[in-house]
Amino acid sequence: MMTMEDSVNDAEAIIVGILADADAEAARIEAEAAAYAEQSAARAAEQASAIARDAATKSESQAKAILADAAAKAAIERRKRSLLLQERLAGEIVERAARSISGMIGQPGYKDVLRGWITEAVIGLSAESAAVNASKDELALIDDALLRDAEKAALAATGKVTSLHKVEGDPTVGQGAYLIADGGRLAYDNRVATRFVRNRAEIRKRIYTALYDEGSRT
Repeated sequence: MMTMEDSVNDAEAIIVGILADADAEAARIEAEAAAYAEQSAARAAEQASAIARDAATKSESQAKAILADAAAKAAIERRKRSLLLQERLAGEIVERAARSISGMIGQPGYKDVLRGWITEAVIGLSAESAAVNASKDELALIDDALLRDAEKAALAATGKVTSLHKVEGDPTVGQGAYLIADGGRLAYDNRVATRFVRNRAEIRKRIYTALYDEGSRT
């Protein structure tokens, strides 16, 4: 027969067992929670690291893109300024050269220059006969001897005979030679302004070389 004491002891044993099981379950739950928390923290850390890396990559990529864009714009601006500088220098050189050549009219030796321009025009026109025109001051310098010399020089250069005669009373505007083939259908403009236009590319090339080609200056 079970006594009260036995019942109490059994109840205490059951309670102790329940408490022990509860402690074990609590420990297990706590361990699982800790493990989950640790795993969650690791995942969070990895996610944060990935986000940081992605942000850094994007930032670096954006920075590189910005730098590349800035460099491209700077290169365009340098190119633009370089072209403007070359164009300005070309204009100044042409203007100064034109003034210098204009001052040659009437000086000894200018007839030789004029004869050379007429000869070039004869070769360029390639006509059997042509009228030679020039500015008022230059027409006064053109005589038969000069025209015959130009004909001979053109013949020696091309093997083609051309007959030249001077325009009377209708000078051109601008310094240099202007030839019109008889019949009026063809002309060759060898005036100073036109010569500069034809040689503009060479002028720019020489300016560029003078400005930027160090090897050409050593």
